[in-house]
Amino acid sequence: MIGLILAAAGSGARFGAPIPKQFLPWEGTPFIVRALRAFEPYCEQAVVLVPAGWETRADALVRDCPFAGKVTIHPGGEHRQETVKRGLEQLGPDVELVLVHDAARPFVSAHLIESVIDGTRLHSACIPGLPVADTVKEVQSGFILRTLDRRRLVLVQTPQGFSKDLLESAFDQAIKEGYHGTDEAVLVERLGIPVFVVPGEPGNRKITWKTDLANLP
Repeated sequence: MIGLILAAAGSGARFGAPIPKQFLPWEGTPFIVRALRAFEPYCEQAVVLVPAGWETRADALVRDCPFAGKVTIHPGGEHRQETVKRGLEQLGPDVELVLVHDAARPFVSAHLIESVIDGTRLHSACIPGLPVADTVKEVQSGFILRTLDRRRLVLVQTPQGFSKDLLESAFDQAIKEGYHGTDEAVLVERLGIPVFVVPGEPGNRKITWKTDLANLP
C-alpha cells in the first residue's frame, strides 16, 4: 500500500498573500487540491498537513476529491521535518511505501510520480532531481572557495519516495541526534543508505514567490 504525506503547513510568508499560498486558487482550483488530486490513482491513504487553525478550511476543500474518504487533515509542525514526522505517524500499518510531496508543487505529472514509485520499489529511497545548468561556486565571507562540478549536481524536487520502515528509522535517528534536515532524503543519507535519483521535470516547479506564477501550465 502506498501512502502520501502532503506537506502544506507553511505560512507562505515569502509569497506575500493574505492567506497561505497553498489555499490560493489557480484557474478555480486551489493549489493544495491540485497537488492532492495528482496522487489519487496511486495512493490508498493520504495525510495532508496544514497550518494550525486551517484544518476546517482544508477539510472543506478536499471533501470533493476522488479519494476524500482516505484523506486525513492534520496540523503541521513549526518546521518541515516536524510536519512530515507528524504525517508519518498518521499513516496506517498497511502502508509500505511513502511519498512525501510539497503542496507548493501542484503541477507534478503522472509520469514523475510513477518514476519515483518505481525507483522506490527498486531502491527503497528515490527522489527526482533536475540537472544544474549554471556554474555553481561555493562562497565564504564573500570569496569563492571552489567551483563545483555541475555534472554531479541536481536540484531536488518532490515527491520523494521511501519504504516506510526506512523513513521511520531515518526520523528516529535524526531526532536522537537533534539533526534537522531540509528534506527527507538527507535523513536517509545520514543512515548510510544510498538514495536513487530519477530525472525531475521543469514543469514540477515550486511556487514560493508571486513571480513563480508566471507561465504556469
